Amino acid sequence: MKLSVMQPYFFPYMGYFQLLNHSDHLVVFDVVQYNKKSWMNRNRLIHPRDVNGFQYTSVPVQKHSKGTLIQDIQIDQESNWQTRLMGQLTVYKKLNAPNYLVIKELVEEIIFQKHVTLNQLLVKCLAETCKYIGINLEYEFASNLKLEKSAIKQPGDWALEISKLKEAQEYINLPSGYEIFDEKRFLNSGVRLKFIKSHLSPYPQSRREEFNAGLSIIDVLMFNNLSHVKNILETDYAIHNQKSLKSEL
Repeated sequence: MKLSVMQPYFFPYMGYFQLLNHSDHLVVFDVVQYNKKSWMNRNRLIHPRDVNGFQYTSVPVQKHSKGTLIQDIQIDQESNWQTRLMGQLTVYKKLNAPNYLVIKELVEEIIFQKHVTLNQLLVKCLAETCKYIGINLEYEFASNLKLEKSAIKQPGDWALEISKLKEAQEYINLPSGYEIFDEKRFLNSGVRLKFIKSHLSPYPQSRREEFNAGLSIIDVLMFNNLSHVKNILETDYAIHNQKSLKSEL
């Protein structure tokens, strides 16, 4: 089994979905401290006025104490973030994005459901987007695993211990934070350690002069038909070991 362990992100970039497409199973990593500066409650879309820029879109969360775990973060129900996001998406209508109506409906169906926790919303984003683009997503929450936490001494141990628990033959991760993993320990436990690095090859973004790479999957889906999206998923990346990734970055 090829395993990935990732924090849930809000309509993440294409590289996240390439990781899911390449994995057999995802463990949603919701048992560590929530970081408000991460991609968990925000992402980037094309900017409506700056022809080469981007705008942030986000999900507001309730006030919480420092150290609150991802699984316990709740959405601020008093805000009107869903309507604001739908307003931000109108830039794609103005740019004549070919899939505007279909993707607008997909986003609406996800975000206007009743989600209490951020975790619930983010996993719904992943699951429904995967369903739309044809990824068979199998997942479970780390918070539901019977994990022996005493064995975790440093950040990279989480992935190793979860891999051992799930009897994975391969653990695959995005490039970010590759330094925290001890490849020797993975190999000694019978787990191959791999990294998937997206090429983020350009695609037409309407009349934009320069390609703005790494935006939310929403941007990819607005401008590309499903056939092209699947081609990006299956070909537009490279698989590395730790050594080759280090030389690449």
